[in-house]
Amino acid sequence: MADRNTSTSEKAQSSARLAIADPPYPPIRAAHPRNDSSRARRWYSKDYRKSGDALVASDHHDDAGKWDDPATHRALLEQLEAAYDGWAIATAHDGVPVYGVLPRCARIAIWHRPNGGAGAARIRNCWEAVIVRPPTDRLSSRLMGGQVPDLLTCPAPRVGFAGAKPPEWTRWVLDLLGYDAETDTVVDVFPGSGMVANAVAQGVLL
Repeated sequence: MADRNTSTSEKAQSSARLAIADPPYPPIRAAHPRNDSSRARRWYSKDYRKSGDALVASDHHDDAGKWDDPATHRALLEQLEAAYDGWAIATAHDGVPVYGVLPRCARIAIWHRPNGGAGAARIRNCWEAVIVRPPTDRLSSRLMGGQVPDLLTCPAPRVGFAGAKPPEWTRWVLDLLGYDAETDTVVDVFPGSGMVANAVAQGVLL
């Protein structure tokens, strides 16, 4: 009982500034020579992209092309590490190496998308990575209400903003970070899809 009271006290006294970053993903590492490897141009250009049998307008961002440069991704990690107590970066299954050497406390979590990976590739990709760096005082399950699995199985949204994540994804990532709704603040670094705001509106973070 004494340990539990101590943990509750420590949790109440310690607030954290957290960030979730879902930038345009790095270029496809194993792209076919005849294909454009740039995910940024495919998803965020002024042109149209193919979705199933239809052509749909891309979610345009003027500066999306800079995310084809690995240095931009490494700079993002460094900025998050300097400005926040804990953070998470969403990336493609082949995107983790772009970020270089990760902080010692960082972990790789997996989002398994059963409905993902449509395309012509022989091997269908059904997962994405999340680099998670919890606050240093929230690494122990004894202080933060138990363990959280590093695997989430949840379908990807089929409509809306390119790369949008379901509310379950946001809840899971915040659980990985040890989010406390009473004391913490959360910054959505790339709020284009409104994933964090939507999760709050739906009560996912309560």
